[in-house]
Parts: sequence; structure tokens; C-alpha cells
Amino acid sequence: MKLSDYRNNRKALLDAAQKLIDDGKLQEAEAKTKEVEALDAQFDKEKKMRDALNALGDHGQLPEGMHGEGLLNLENAEGKDIGAGSKAYHDAFFKHLLGKDDEMTALENAAFTHTTTTTAAVLPTTMLNQIWDLVSGQHSILGDITIYRTGTILEIVKHTAVTAGKAKKVNENAANDDENNTFVKVTLSGNDFSKHVNISYAEAKMSMDALESYLVNEISTSLGEAMATDVVASIGTGMAAANKVTGAAATVTFAELAGLLGKLKRVGSCVAYMQRGTLYNQLVSMVDTAGRPIFQPSAQVGAEGSLLGATIKIEDAVADGVILVGDPKKYVFNMVQDIMVETDKDIKNHVYTYAGYARGSGSLIDDLAFAQWTPKGIGG
Repeated sequence: MKLSDYRNNRKALLDAAQKLIDDGKLQEAEAKTKEVEALDAQFDKEKKMRDALNALGDHGQLPEGMHGEGLLNLENAEGKDIGAGSKAYHDAFFKHLLGKDDEMTALENAAFTHTTTTTAAVLPTTMLNQIWDLVSGQHSILGDITIYRTGTILEIVKHTAVTAGKAKKVNENAANDDENNTFVKVTLSGNDFSKHVNISYAEAKMSMDALESYLVNEISTSLGEAMATDVVASIGTGMAAANKVTGAAATVTFAELAGLLGKLKRVGSCVAYMQRGTLYNQLVSMVDTAGRPIFQPSAQVGAEGSLLGATIKIEDAVADGVILVGDPKKYVFNMVQDIMVETDKDIKNHVYTYAGYARGSGSLIDDLAFAQWTPKGIGG
């Protein structure tokens, strides 16, 4: 793939995605961003393989069976993939983290060398997928919202009101008023999320599998918590003031819960996020005005049940006692820098430092798509 073709195609896809976002077509926009990701991955794969194989070929370091001009064509690479999703890159990445660069095979070196000279050390695809799976598993709200992993700053349009042109009864042959919507543009340039761990020289003797498992769990737990907390806070900032309800007491009533759900506008699916204690201490035993239980258990994976039509999900990033309801697809989060891991060595204290980092930010694109109930005494 030529560089000019790659740049032109990428720009066209991003422009198309931006227009779809402006038009409120989020599902179509998400599909376009996946095309951008696929294009980026293909271009990176081709470039890294060409450069790495050429560099090794110049020094006679190519593994047996990998010589020949035809290898510059990826289709003729005899299955020796050295991209971020390959086993060669995976093993090279962890050998580097363990300070064992001298143990890399020629193929592993080919997979690793050029990648780390042009970009930060990209996480192996399998590891990155594990982290995202754990993040979304531990924090349901991150699995539900719309996440674009664009790798660049994104501008979205937020709907705030229909000031004119709402649907209404009109006389025969009479037109309704032209719709006049209020929008604001929001730039998602990202916030930094970071987590680091120190491992002694002795502990660093662990196997690659053990190190991968340790880092996956540490990074997913810490970064996931920080990102979920940021999303919940951003939703609270972005929702309409009238949708923030402070309860009359420390426990929600049936009337308050029904009124909370009634505040939502322009929503599709509706999810109620809360901590486990809030659900089982307040809502499971709740009854309607006729004394009938309103909580319905669910067999759906990730859902605790349903309440007045809203799917209930546990989210520890929501404060204790608080109930957050809304359509998660109306919240857009842009990953400016996907999750990555860097390493450093402290020879004075004899420790390795492994730092997980990501950059992203999001916005609620409709201020009436979420509502929140807060118990009396802990703020609005």
C-alpha cells in the first residue's frame, strides 16, 4: 500500500465518520472508525514487515527460508507474520519487558525492532484484547458506551435542545414550524490515565506468561477504574440540571424512581447503573403502589435484573446509594492513545517499573439521555 493512498483513504474515512457523527448516525460512524482501525493495522503491518525484513536482510540476519524479494509482498511471507498480533511480536515484547532482549530470535527481533523505533511499544493484540475484555467486564458502563479508538482528536456534536419545530397538531395543509435545534461542538482531545507497578529484580525472573497475567490484571483493574470514574463524572456534568434529582431521604421511593425514568428523552435502551449494595439494600424489595414487587431478576449476562423497564447493571464507579439511568450509547468516548505499557529500570533500587498509559475522553451527546438520583445528605 502506497503512503499517499493510505493517507488519502484514511482522511476520507475520518471525514465520513465525522459527518455521520454530525448527523447523529453513531452506529454508522462506529463502523467507519473500525474501517480506519483496519486500514491502520494493515498499513502498519506492511510497513513494519518491509522495514524489519529489509533491515535484517542487509545484515544477513534473516531466518532460513525468509530470504528473497518476494517477501516484500505480505501475501508471499510464508505465514511468518511479525505484526502486533503475531506470536513473534508477543514473545519479543515480553522478553523486552523482562530485560531479555538478547534472547530474542531473529524473527522476534524482526517483529520488535522497527515497531519500537517508530512508535511506542504497541501492546500485543492478544494482551490488549484481554485488557479491554477485563475492563468492560469489571466496569459495565465501559462495555456499554460508544468507544471510538481513533488514535486522534475527535470533534462531536452534542444536542442540547429543540427550541422550535417540535411535533405538534397542525391544521390541514398547514406546515409545522421548521425545526431549530441547539447544538454545541465538543472536542475530545483526551485525558491521561496512568498506572505503574514496581517489580524487584528477583520478582522479574517470573515467566512471560506470569508477567503477562500480572500486568493484564493490574492495568485493567487500575485504568478501568479510572476511566469508568471519569465517564460517570462526565455524564453527571453533561446531563441537564433538571435530570439531577436529590432524594427526600436516604432511600429512594417508588415514586422517585418512576419520576427519574420519566425524565429521560430520546433514548433507546435504558440501563440503570448502581453499586451492588444500592440494588440489594434498596431496590430488590421495592414494591409499587399496589404492593407488587417491581424488581425482576434476569438471566442476561452482565445484567442483575430489570426495574420499570430499565436493565440493571452493577457499576462501582457510581457512588454508593446513587442511581444513574440512561442510554449508554448516547455517550461517546474517544481513545486518543490506546492502552500501552512502557518499562524503565532503576539500578539504584534494583527494580523494574512497568507503566500502563492511555489517553481518552468522552461526552454525553444528549443532555436528556441520562438522569441521576442522589440520596439526601451526600450532595446533588
